[in-house]
Amino acid sequence: MRSVLIALALAGCVDAATDAEPTAPNLLRDNGKADDGMVLWAGLTSQAFTRYAPDPCNDGQTALNDVVNYDDYVRQRAAIRNVCFEVWSPGITDWDNPSFWQQLDVQVHYRLGNSGEFQHAYVNSIDRRGNNRRYAWAVNQPLDPLARSTSLASIPAPLRIISETETSASVEVDLEFYFTVNGRVLNTSANTSYLVRYTGYTYKPTLAPNDAGYVLYDVVTCEHGKVRLGSGAGFFAADIREPAIVAALGAGTDGSMIYGVPTARGTENLSLTYGTQHAVTGQALPGFRDDGGLRIVPNGTSVSIELDAYDRALGRVRTLTATAAGCSL
Repeated sequence: MRSVLIALALAGCVDAATDAEPTAPNLLRDNGKADDGMVLWAGLTSQAFTRYAPDPCNDGQTALNDVVNYDDYVRQRAAIRNVCFEVWSPGITDWDNPSFWQQLDVQVHYRLGNSGEFQHAYVNSIDRRGNNRRYAWAVNQPLDPLARSTSLASIPAPLRIISETETSASVEVDLEFYFTVNGRVLNTSANTSYLVRYTGYTYKPTLAPNDAGYVLYDVVTCEHGKVRLGSGAGFFAADIREPAIVAALGAGTDGSMIYGVPTARGTENLSLTYGTQHAVTGQALPGFRDDGGLRIVPNGTSVSIELDAYDRALGRVRTLTATAAGCSL
């Protein structure tokens, strides 16, 4: 009989603990809540950016900083890149509840830079620990604006140049993010978004001015021969001598912009080199492009030229445009 009483007492302790509220601070804010005032807690935020950890959150060993540094080590070596937190709501998270995901709407809201609309995604729960559900947001490579950049002007976000050489630049780009649980916001103690700060090196294309130009064999000519699009010595090239087009596309060759493809301005000409020529459906003229930041698109007997360049004064990429007419093969 005594052993039965002890067992019942222990069971009572477990049940009581199930209802225990977390002792760590509740980081949720009430603004925008859409849960009819349900009892809800979220906290124990952490970050795990490492080659190996015993679980996706590394047991919460590293507290989440307001700014999470994401450098080349993380980019190239880290197998785990997670931001984690825990959620508690009595009757929902404190047992193996198969319907918790229908009762808890847990989302991350993120955007590159400090402008534009936030994007939204659901955050997965990885397990239950004690009375809490644990959540992990994977900061994976598709979010990294530097992972696939082919030039500085191909980075799709506002950026800051930290240092540079003639051919490269060390840059940083911020990804803002915060979480919501049933509409309640989880962000920094200062009521601002968290940041993932991406840092790395990227390419600055260069080209020496050449008054003779770089086109060796014409493919398309426009503006009575003042715009030549063709092949050079191992690359495609454009030589432009039409003054209005030179002025429009060459506005940043004074050093105020960093171009996405090799670009140089001579005494009377502007030259570009780029990667590919391709057929365009419904057009007699071909198109040209380069992932670094160039698009030459035919339209009948004219072509539009779009040239991406990082504007130092604005701190972002601009697209310079011009149209060349009277084009033929």
